Amino acid sequence: MRFHVIAAGVVAGLVLGAGPASAQSQFAMPSCVATLVSGPAGAFRRFIPDEATGPTGLQIRGIVARSLTWRPGQTLKVCFKAGTAGAHQRVIRVAREWMEHANIAFDFEESGAPRRCAQDGSEDIKIDFINFNGWWSAYGIISRQRDPSMNLQFFGVDTPVFANGQPVPEAEMRRTILHEFGHALGMMHEHQSPAAGCDQEIDWQAAYAMGKGMGWDREQVHAQMRAFTEIAEFNMTQVDRRSIMHYSLPPSLFRAGAGSKCWVQENNDLSEQDRRFIAAIYPKSGPPIYTSGLPGAPPTGAVPRGGPASAAAGDKRALVTQYESLLREAGLPSARITTLAAEFRKAVLGP
Repeated sequence: MRFHVIAAGVVAGLVLGAGPASAQSQFAMPSCVATLVSGPAGAFRRFIPDEATGPTGLQIRGIVARSLTWRPGQTLKVCFKAGTAGAHQRVIRVAREWMEHANIAFDFEESGAPRRCAQDGSEDIKIDFINFNGWWSAYGIISRQRDPSMNLQFFGVDTPVFANGQPVPEAEMRRTILHEFGHALGMMHEHQSPAAGCDQEIDWQAAYAMGKGMGWDREQVHAQMRAFTEIAEFNMTQVDRRSIMHYSLPPSLFRAGAGSKCWVQENNDLSEQDRRFIAAIYPKSGPPIYTSGLPGAPPTGAVPRGGPASAAAGDKRALVTQYESLLREAGLPSARITTLAAEFRKAVLGP
């Protein structure tokens, strides 16, 4: 996923990385540079005890990774903290593409208009448009704990423009919004899949230099670029270079340049594997619930709000029960099991 530097309204252009004379000057920072969580492991690693090894440890890791997702068939309340009506409608229109393939519903509407955040903790996904604060989203259910949980810098106006005054193409914004809502559904960066093999392809000194220019330390560079080896259970088994979740990084960051297997051109659409993967995480046992009337037509086959709900698969309560059982199987002390299980239950099911 490659991004040009943009500005909205009278906001000055953001200058990052290489200077204008560089061959890479067309590249700017990728999405998610200010992600609130340094990968799902950053928030849920405490639920994977070091003493849980072997097959039992792998099962625990799989349950923890799976717990980041929402419940299939769930309706997620989404709100906006700022932005114009045109900006809201753009986000709604694009985000709803995920509803075509996942048994999940984004409810953007309150009293016939895009929902403004009530600041009362009732919303699941809270979107802001803070300029110079990056494009990012919290992962899955971690969104509940963050305010805002997603930021779409410069996209909060009806017509965002580049620093040179030219309007930003719809494809640029659509790509970013799809990517960030992928994170909100629990999807991770495809280039960070353990199966991608990109750690060996990256010129880490060049990556650190790029990160330094954007105010990142090495840990932040690793959070955005190194493989999530400890949560392989949540990644696709086959790497998808066409995924909307795959960064299009500058060729200069790879040892083999544009010849690297990890360098990809911009991906503007959900790939076929994106569609299959999200459908597997949120399987449909019936039509999705159509919860927002803004804008455009409902998803294909959708039923109106108040219609029959889809049966929810993968009950999160069952995950909590499995987790506690596996802790016992791993031989942890009773007091530790009680503490971990209680914290996991609260993180997955809420207070």
